[in-house]
Amino acid sequence: MVPVEWPLAALAADPPVESARMRGSLRLASVRRDFFLDPAHRLTEQERALMTAMLHDLVGSVAAEVAAALPGNAAAPVDAGPLASRLSASGLLDREELVSLLLRRADEHRIANAFAGRAGSRKLPLLPRLVGDGDASVAAAAMAVVVARGRRRDAFGQPRIELNDLPAAEAHNLAFSVAAALAAAEAADWSSLAEAASGVGAAHAAADSLDSAVGGLVNSLLQAGRIDDAMVEAAAEDGEAALLAELLARRATISPDTAWGYMFGGHDGGIALLGSMAALGRPVAARLIAEFGALSGVSVEEEIARFDSLGDAEIKSALEWWRLPPQFRDASAALGAVRG
Repeated sequence: MVPVEWPLAALAADPPVESARMRGSLRLASVRRDFFLDPAHRLTEQERALMTAMLHDLVGSVAAEVAAALPGNAAAPVDAGPLASRLSASGLLDREELVSLLLRRADEHRIANAFAGRAGSRKLPLLPRLVGDGDASVAAAAMAVVVARGRRRDAFGQPRIELNDLPAAEAHNLAFSVAAALAAAEAADWSSLAEAASGVGAAHAAADSLDSAVGGLVNSLLQAGRIDDAMVEAAAEDGEAALLAELLARRATISPDTAWGYMFGGHDGGIALLGSMAALGRPVAARLIAEFGALSGVSVEEEIARFDSLGDAEIKSALEWWRLPPQFRDASAALGAVRG
């Protein structure tokens, strides 16, 4: 099936493959994993196509940067599709933080589309209102988010990611992986490509990431004393998932990734526990659950009931766990510790 609503991803749709009988054991292991995978955890065809399109676009842009950094631009233009496919087949793109970012951007796009498709007239969305805010710091930070998002849209309005959106270590890893693939294709000599990739990785700027722009907006709102229930409700009403996760994270003093995990990533406790950790009032928590519960695959009624039944001890335990250093949490989980 060709997903016509994803133009740039169409080429990434399911290609014809040989049967499991013809491929034998080389394919059997993958078939077994896929066959017994919980359907709730399986990517939809649209998600798969969108993530593939974003990945190919990212690989292509990194390849162009590496080629541009070569002495005299020694490398010829490279087709991103085959290059990304070769890297994928080698396992070099199967990196947790890279795949996590692709999935999150796909989720953000899905959520934004769900809210944009609502019928009826609506007031000016939150972000444009903040661009025109009377507080100059808030207005400038909101404009920075608008500009950052604009850079991450292709000609068809589909999302893109940039190298700066990855953590520094992942950005370096991707640059070197792309350079190695170019070397294998004899695009230039190995030493020149390795040096070019090092330069591309060194130019990584976390401050230019989309998440940094969203965090800067929440910083400005925090300094203005405006990350209250009304701001959370406004973000929820507009389907501003990334901004909402950042707002709730600041209120709960946990990481934005943790907040996102509770909203959409399947963390135990879900939105109810996140709303309690962020000390939301019940009306706003109920609105949050009603807006995002179905998108997260949970029962709205059960989640609201859970919010009402959560005790102070459970909330305190969860907060204490998530405020521990990540390395300590990882080590404790490996030793069998029960998360708070």
